[in-house]
Amino acid sequence: MSFMNGPPKTSSRPGFFLAAWSWVRATIDDPNRIAYLYVPVLALLPLTLGSVATFFYFGACIYIGLIFLGRRISWVWPPTVSVGCFVTLGYFLVTMISPLAFANKAAGWLDVGTAMHFLALTFLVCTLVQTPKVDVFDLFLNGVRAAAIVSFVQAVVQVFVFGQPRATAGMINAIPFGGTAMLAAGLSMVGFARLSSGMRIVAVIALACGIGGSFLSQSRGALLALPLVAVVVGMHVWPMIRLRIGPAVLVASTLAAALAVFAIGIKVPERFAEVLHALQSETLGLELDPSTAHRVMLWSHGFDAFLDRPVLGYGSQNAVAEVRTRAAQEGIAIPAYRHLHNEYLSVAVGRGLVGLCALVLLLVSPLIVVARAPRDGRQRDRWAFAVLLSGSYAIFGLTNLLFSHDQTNTVFATGYLVLVVAAHQARVGITVFHRPFLGVPARP
Repeated sequence: MSFMNGPPKTSSRPGFFLAAWSWVRATIDDPNRIAYLYVPVLALLPLTLGSVATFFYFGACIYIGLIFLGRRISWVWPPTVSVGCFVTLGYFLVTMISPLAFANKAAGWLDVGTAMHFLALTFLVCTLVQTPKVDVFDLFLNGVRAAAIVSFVQAVVQVFVFGQPRATAGMINAIPFGGTAMLAAGLSMVGFARLSSGMRIVAVIALACGIGGSFLSQSRGALLALPLVAVVVGMHVWPMIRLRIGPAVLVASTLAAALAVFAIGIKVPERFAEVLHALQSETLGLELDPSTAHRVMLWSHGFDAFLDRPVLGYGSQNAVAEVRTRAAQEGIAIPAYRHLHNEYLSVAVGRGLVGLCALVLLLVSPLIVVARAPRDGRQRDRWAFAVLLSGSYAIFGLTNLLFSHDQTNTVFATGYLVLVVAAHQARVGITVFHRPFLGVPARP
């Protein structure tokens, strides 16, 4: 008699899957829940998984479109974000000059496609301003700290286990990795005074890991930003340093000594010596450091090209070809680089003064956004964030390209996005945040 053994047993699987589906539905329907998960992950991905971050960035735009069509969210454009959004929209529109006005249009449209981050940014801003529970600023910084540490581990494995000469971590090559790691090092210390004791230790470790990862990349352009990071971080944490001079000096000295030994161990000074030798050589040290020699040649002929057509340039897709042609007329063969190894010159030759003005405005815009925010308890943090973002990218642009690569675009766009939303939250008086409920919703 089977009924004596009790009721028949049922599988727990349907209950688990039903709960999981309920959680997914609730998360999709509530931008507060999904933003709480999205922001730190987006901060983590560029350094650790490279272009995956770009897919994640645009995936958020697809999500916004779906919940907008499903009437889960409405379209808003508060005046507190207008300046920030108009700057990025203007920069995107300027990139369209190249395919519309010049030959080789297919390549020009590809260049526009790389700048799609700045068109899509408006959609992300206008959604995140509708998530009052989410502290996007601190969530992003936590993700950056994790990224600095994880990417340094990846870089160490690449160099010391697999024998790569230059670390790339999860990025496509050493140059964007070195720059992003250096920026992450500085951002890791933003908001240091508001952190718990445990998180302060994590922040210092992330600072060291970011700089160490940049050393392992051997990217000279990234290392040029190290003084900026040191000055901004020092000024930012000075109110705490002056209260604890002794421990602060000990920590700073230990960190500096460890980084110096590490830099010498991986021969960073020798790489800078090669650059100095190349610049002093009559042949620009072409036989020892062709990279530096080619860059100097690109810059000199690029400047001449800009002076010949200063307003709209030659089209971004034609800038390198124009410079190589000029060099060839003097018997100098320059490899077919994708860009002129200088953001300002690449834009000046490709888009002229119009493009150069748009670029400068984009780089200065984070400072403008913060200047318009109120002087509350986080204004010092926002200033440090903005100076690091704008200043680092301005320095990186001296020797490399900034905004024609999906990974470096993603890093700048996400940092800019967080800054615009954080400034908006301050201007409308949102100072208290609560973690959205992230559990499985109760069944009706």
